[in-house]
Amino acid sequence: MNRLMRTWGLLFLAMCLFGFGANKVFPSTEKKPKESQKTETTAKKDDTASFTFMGVGDNLLHDVIFHNNDYSMKDIDYNDIYTNMKKYTKEDINYINYETICAGTENGLTLDGYPSFNGPAEFNDAVAKAGFNWFSLCSNHTYDRGTLGVLTELEYLKKHEPNVTITGAYASKKAAEKPTVINVNGIKVGLASYAYGFESEPSGDPDTKWMVNKISEKKIRSDMKKLNKVSDVQIVSMHWGTEYHTKQNAEQEKYAKLLNELGVEAIIGTHPHVIEPVEWIHGKKQDTLCYYSLGNLISAQNANENMIGGMARFKCSYNFKTKKARISKAEFIPTITYYDASYNNYALYTIKEWNNTLAQSHEVTVSEGQDLSKIYVQNYVKDVMKNVKGVKVVLK
Repeated sequence: MNRLMRTWGLLFLAMCLFGFGANKVFPSTEKKPKESQKTETTAKKDDTASFTFMGVGDNLLHDVIFHNNDYSMKDIDYNDIYTNMKKYTKEDINYINYETICAGTENGLTLDGYPSFNGPAEFNDAVAKAGFNWFSLCSNHTYDRGTLGVLTELEYLKKHEPNVTITGAYASKKAAEKPTVINVNGIKVGLASYAYGFESEPSGDPDTKWMVNKISEKKIRSDMKKLNKVSDVQIVSMHWGTEYHTKQNAEQEKYAKLLNELGVEAIIGTHPHVIEPVEWIHGKKQDTLCYYSLGNLISAQNANENMIGGMARFKCSYNFKTKKARISKAEFIPTITYYDASYNNYALYTIKEWNNTLAQSHEVTVSEGQDLSKIYVQNYVKDVMKNVKGVKVVLK
C-alpha cells in the first residue's frame, strides 16, 4: 500500500510539473522574443542621429552697397538686406562665405570696394542676426587689409558674435593648428575652409603663413588626418575655380576627389561669382556631395549671371555604431540678388519669392538691358545644374 501510494504520488508530481502546471510555469516564454525585438529596435534608433545644413555663396560687399556716390555712408539698416534669408536659416548649420572682409574702421583701417575690399564691421552682426552660424573667412580677398585686417575682423567677431563658428582665418598659430569641431545633436562635425590664393598675400613675413588657409594637397592631407581623429562627419568649404565659368575645372575635380578619399562628406564651393554644377563624388569608402560653386549671395556686379546664386541644403545622418554617415534630401535652391537702378535698396530672394515685377526694376534690366525674369533664371539654372540623381533642383 505504501509502495502504491508512493508511485501515485510521484506520478502526480510529474503531471503537475510537465502537464497541468505548464501554463503557470512558462507563461512568459512566448513574449520574450517580442520584448527582445523591441529592445533591439530602440538600440538601433539610439545609434543614429542627424543634422541639417544650409549654405549660401559669396558675401561680396562692393562699396556702393554701403557708400553713396559722394563716398559718404548710406543711411541704411544692414539687417534689412538679409531679412529674407531668415526663413531659410532654421537648419542646424547655416553657412555663408565671406568673399570680402568686414573689419570696419578700427585700427586705422579704411572701407573700400573693388579691387581691395573692406566692409563695415556691422555687416557681421547683420549676417549673424539673419541666422548664419558658420562664417568661412577664407577667400582670395581675405588679406585685402593685410594681417591687421584679418586680426581686426576676428577680434570684432570674438567680441560681438561669439556664437558664430569661424573657419579659414585665425588669430594665432595655435588656433590655426587646432581642428574646428562643433557638436550637433551628439554628432561631432568637423569644419574647414581653404582658398586657392590671395590677391594681397603678405610678403616678407613667413610667420603669418598659418593665418589664412591656402589650398595645397600637403596641407589638406595633414588637416584632414587631424580632423578625422576628432570628428564624425566633415564638411569643407573650398574657394576655388575659374571666375565666370559655369563648369568646374580640372583643379576643382582633383581636389574634390582628394577630399572624398580623405573622408569628407560634403564640399561647399565658392569663388567663380556664378553657379556651377553639383555632383556626387563616388569613392571606395563613401560618396561625397560636392557643390562646385554657389555663386554670389550679394554683390553689386552688373550682369544677370552674377545675380544668380545658389543655396545648398541637405540632411546628414550618422550611425555611431557603424561610424558611417549618409546625406539625404539634398537640394539646390537658386538665390537672386536684387538692387534698383540707383544701386540702392538691396535685398536677397530665392526663386520661390522671385517675380517679374522685381526683375523689371532691377539694375541689370533697367540699365544693362539684361533679362532677369523668372523664366530666364529657371532656364539658366536648369542649363547649368543639369539633372543629378539624389539632388533636387528647386525651380518654383
